[in-house]
Amino acid sequence: MQRFWLLAALLLFSAGAHAQIGLSPQILDIALDGAPGSQAFRLFNYTADDKVVRVTTVNWTMDADGKVSTIPTTEQSLDGWLVINPLEFTVKAGQNQVVRVAARPAVALTPGEHRAMVYFEEQPQEKTPGAATTLRTVFRFGAAVYGHVGPVDRKGELVSLLARNAAAELTLRNDGNATSRCNGTFAIWRKADFPGDAQTALIPKAGTPEVELPKGVVNAGRLPTDAVLPGATRRVALDYAAKAALPPGEYVLDMNGTFGDTPLDRSQTFRVEAAAAR
Repeated sequence: MQRFWLLAALLLFSAGAHAQIGLSPQILDIALDGAPGSQAFRLFNYTADDKVVRVTTVNWTMDADGKVSTIPTTEQSLDGWLVINPLEFTVKAGQNQVVRVAARPAVALTPGEHRAMVYFEEQPQEKTPGAATTLRTVFRFGAAVYGHVGPVDRKGELVSLLARNAAAELTLRNDGNATSRCNGTFAIWRKADFPGDAQTALIPKAGTPEVELPKGVVNAGRLPTDAVLPGATRRVALDYAAKAALPPGEYVLDMNGTFGDTPLDRSQTFRVEAAAAR
């Protein structure tokens, strides 16, 4: 599945200026034991300035809280076997640039998943002599590349669910050989109206203005799509009161969907207490 993300640039000096860069997709999946081929990123420059961009690759991992960190390249990591063209380029204002990616491993890769992070980093340019002093911003963001050898097995388990006033914490364990994510919807039911897990299902258009909430549901949205690496256990936050706090009372958080290819159907009761009087 291709995703399109509109990313705000990292502000280095002030929160006063914003540069917008679009990337499609931000995730690539590559079959490493199939016929050789190439895929591509497309970088969009929505600003009024030309952007000089350099592309680099690294090996990476992720901890239980979703923090990504760079780790040394190995013979089995994908970053050393990616062929990327071009590696440095200028995206004219209002234009876009295609960056082609191909995996060309020179060794036999073991069955399972092999990863790389492709970083797109703007290169600061020298100020034109006599030009007015302005705030400078640059962007740097990563796109994940997942390569797979052999059959892909996306299975896992929701180990625990802790629902609170405004958010829940999901603990997910990935027992497969490929990175997995949740896909589906959640609903916040008034406890008195909750019909039970067997009577609930995905809510069409959840998280959009067009959603039609079932009777007894006070809020609904999409499940978080945070990545969980193979063999890893990760905590994932589900925020269901970002726009408006829930009134005091008893509720049920109900989730329907999948984690990887594993069905996900879980609910938990929670209480929202009245704010203490001051």
